[in-house]
Amino acid sequence: MPTTREQLRRMVAERKPPHRGFAWSELMDALEQMEAATRDSAVSTLEDEDVGVLVDLLAQRGRVPLRGQPPVPHSMPPEELVQLRALKILAQAGRLATIRDSLERLDREPSAPALRDFARQLLSRLESEGEA
Repeated sequence: MPTTREQLRRMVAERKPPHRGFAWSELMDALEQMEAATRDSAVSTLEDEDVGVLVDLLAQRGRVPLRGQPPVPHSMPPEELVQLRALKILAQAGRLATIRDSLERLDREPSAPALRDFARQLLSRLESEGEA
């Protein structure tokens, strides 16, 4: 059986989510694996397919078909938590240029303050790096 990470990649490549959806804990584990790939070495080992998954999660506004509900209430909706995690991973991987449109959208649209503030920080960093 394919891993959640492989299923996410397939969902992006084929534009077809798994019919049963993703379990929240498995989705969070897959994002954790991607995050680990950005922090465990001097050079990010985040694969291009994973970057595609993260960019797509942002484009879909974090909407992923879930099986069941997230187990623990959080200060933001699950979709926004997925977007926040995707932003953090892409920032750690140095891939902000791939998500400029998503950052601008998150800055304009209503969302959880933590998500909007982080998007603004990343957008400012991206703009200052462009000026350097």
